[in-house]
Amino acid sequence: MTKLYKNYDIPKFLLDRRYLLGSVVFILTFSILFMLIYTPFSMTAWFSFKNAEHLGMTIAFYLVAVAFLFISKLAIYAIQSRRNLTFIQYVLWVIAEIIIISLFYTYFTYVFITPIEDNMWHILFKAFGCILLIMVIPYTIITLYAAYKAKNEELQMLQYELALANEPSVAYPSLVNLYDYNGTLKLTINSDSLYYMESQDNYVKIYYENQGKLQSYMLRCRTKTIEESLADTSMVRCHRSYMVNVVNINHIRKEGKARYIVLTNNSIKPIPVSKSYFKNLIEKIDSCNAAILAKRQKTGDTTEPVSE
Repeated sequence: MTKLYKNYDIPKFLLDRRYLLGSVVFILTFSILFMLIYTPFSMTAWFSFKNAEHLGMTIAFYLVAVAFLFISKLAIYAIQSRRNLTFIQYVLWVIAEIIIISLFYTYFTYVFITPIEDNMWHILFKAFGCILLIMVIPYTIITLYAAYKAKNEELQMLQYELALANEPSVAYPSLVNLYDYNGTLKLTINSDSLYYMESQDNYVKIYYENQGKLQSYMLRCRTKTIEESLADTSMVRCHRSYMVNVVNINHIRKEGKARYIVLTNNSIKPIPVSKSYFKNLIEKIDSCNAAILAKRQKTGDTTEPVSE
């Protein structure tokens, strides 16, 4: 059981920027309603909206706590964009948030409230218990909703993959169909005109050439799904957030330990290459080169004039 939770990746929706920042607003709203009904800290219960004497300090504490939560959410968003967080890591992060906010409350109590009959550890313990109660309910609701959204998206992805499997083969293999998370066809494009794709939360931004101009299209879909649907094309994942079309690569340069892809369109910034994806990139380049060479040889054979 421990191993399962340790390796279980939390739902992606839970770490979406909208949900992270929205969770702060939800926790703030819930805590205000909670405090209007319940006075939690007995003798040290200065934290109240009903007491005019402590209203200013309560608002100040809220501002500090909300600012901290916003910073915490931005930090976890930045971390998860570089690595996958497991369920246990997310839970530990939330517990750390509760402990730090409890320390804020204890500090406010000792600095601004006099006299204090309880010792610091007693106040901290009671603060932790109350803040845990206040935050665990919104977090539970948010987590359940995120899990529901993830399962719903998974079902939609299965429908999408089924639609791909049942899609009749076309006579134009250079054309690729791009579907959104609902399985709705959004874009059909010549694979050679694709330059790269960039993952942005639950969207994929597609950069392609149209009538000599670089254009982009925002598709609501997971990068992994796009990667799987384009497995037989010249597109390949080179970074956690990027896929490139190897036929449009000008060169790959190395700067220190980092590698960058320079595409044939000079207006496109260099694309970073992750060490973990470099092998796949080289294999895709070799595969495409071999396919192009075989096609040219086959074309040469069929066009060879017949000797008289």
